[in-house]
Amino acid sequence: MILIPPYLKPGDTVGIVATARWITEEQLEPGIRFFEENGYRVKLGRFLSKKNFQLAGSDEERASDMQDMLDDVSVRAIMIARGGYGTVRVIDKLSWDSWLQNPSWICGYSDVTVLLSHVINLNVASIHSTMPISFPDATPAAMDNLARALSGRLDGMSWDTSCGGDLEMTGCFIGGNLSVLYSLMGSSSYPNLGGGILFVEDVDEMIYHVDRMMEGLKRGGGLLGVKAIVVGGLTLMKDNTIEHSFPMDNPFGGDALSAIQRVATDLGIPVIDGFLAGHLSDNRAFYNGREVHLMSKEGKAKLIWI
Repeated sequence: MILIPPYLKPGDTVGIVATARWITEEQLEPGIRFFEENGYRVKLGRFLSKKNFQLAGSDEERASDMQDMLDDVSVRAIMIARGGYGTVRVIDKLSWDSWLQNPSWICGYSDVTVLLSHVINLNVASIHSTMPISFPDATPAAMDNLARALSGRLDGMSWDTSCGGDLEMTGCFIGGNLSVLYSLMGSSSYPNLGGGILFVEDVDEMIYHVDRMMEGLKRGGGLLGVKAIVVGGLTLMKDNTIEHSFPMDNPFGGDALSAIQRVATDLGIPVIDGFLAGHLSDNRAFYNGREVHLMSKEGKAKLIWI
C-alpha cells in the first residue's frame, strides 16, 4: 500500500536542496518567489550554491543537506533545485528511518528519478515536476499543476496521443527519466513495476541508446508485469547523421518513440505517447507512485488518480 504524504496547506515549509548540480542565488529566486506566493515558507539547503566542479559541494555535503530536510518534521515538501547528474552518489548515504515516520513530498524530475524511484520502494508517493532551475521557462500550466499537486487539487490529466489504440486500465503510475531508470537496474532503487503503468521520458540521447536501454530493461526483467508504457518528452534526440554533426549519414532507423514501441510490442505492452512531462517547457507535475485509472480512445488519453 502506497502512503500519500499530507498535502500542503498555507504556512507549511518547502525545503530546496541540490542533490546534483549547484544553483546560483539568482537562479533560486523564481523558486523562492513561487512557493512564497503560494503561501509557503521556504527553507534553503546550506550547499545549494557551493561549487565542486558541476556538483553542489561534495557528496557528503549534498547528502547532509538532503538528510537535514528529511529529518526536519516542519518541511512538508522537498524540492530538488535542479538535475544534471549526482543524486545516485548520495542515495546510499541517506537514512530514511525518521522520514518514514512523517514523510514529506519529494519533488523533481530527470536525475531526481533516483529519489522518486527509491521512495516508491519505501511505499511512499512523490511528485514528478519541474524544478526551480526551470521555473522561468515553465508554462503556466506546468506551474499550475505543481501548485495543484502540492495542495492535493490535482485530480487528473488529459492529452493527445498518436498511438496506443483504445484501452482502459488501472495501475500504479511509476516512472521518470529512462536513462536514470536504466542505470538503477539491479539496485535497491529500481522501482517494482509489476502491475504498474510505466512513464518514461528522456533528453539528448542517441536513438540507438534508447533502443539499447529498452533492450536492457527487457532482458533484465525490468519490464515484467508492466501494463502500459506512457511516453513523455523525447527531447533533442540524435542520430548518426550529418545533421547531428556526424561525418556521414548512417541513421539507426526510426525514431526514439519507435525504439520504445518495438520492445514494448515484443512484450505485448501498449504504448501511449504525448504525455506532457519531461524535458519540456510544459513539464506538468504528476503524482509518482499513486494508483490511476488510465483511458485512451481515438487519439485522446486521460488518467485520473484514484
